[in-house]
Amino acid sequence: MIVFALAAVSATQALAEDWVVYSASDAKGERGRALRDWYELNKLEPLPKDGAAALHYYDRDSVASNSPFPGGTVKVWEKMVYQGEKKTYEEAREDVEKEERARLKRKLDVFDMARLFPVVVNRTVKEVTTFYEINCDTGEFFILEVNTYDKTGFRMTREVVSDKYLWSAVQPGTIMEILSRKLCE
Repeated sequence: MIVFALAAVSATQALAEDWVVYSASDAKGERGRALRDWYELNKLEPLPKDGAAALHYYDRDSVASNSPFPGGTVKVWEKMVYQGEKKTYEEAREDVEKEERARLKRKLDVFDMARLFPVVVNRTVKEVTTFYEINCDTGEFFILEVNTYDKTGFRMTREVVSDKYLWSAVQPGTIMEILSRKLCE
């Protein structure tokens, strides 16, 4: 019995994430009728943590470099956590449905709900996790995967990118530059 308990604790620790705060920004939680901009970190300017709309973390345990020396590529999970209270996905979906029924003065169909999905996600997103590959030699990055979660941890969206031609240059003075510098040291 004790061996089983120790094995369970060891397995839990092996899966534990080690999120480290590296910056803060004025990223806002609601974006309207479109899903999030994947390249938002490459546009956001860093701010002091006090009073920032979002805190930015990277998972120290996920950092994987293709070289033991400076340079090469690094893969890492990053997350942006929005400050302030958010509704759950279900609460926001009910609110949006009610608003849209009142606006249209009719019952909503499946096409209406598909059109409203990004609105619900944007109102409820509490956390966005992104899996990046950063090329330290060229100063470019590529997004491999993006997930959005509500305040309960319910994953609302998952987007995986397979087109390896979507590399972007890291913009100076942005959150992405801070992350790149930290990981490429």
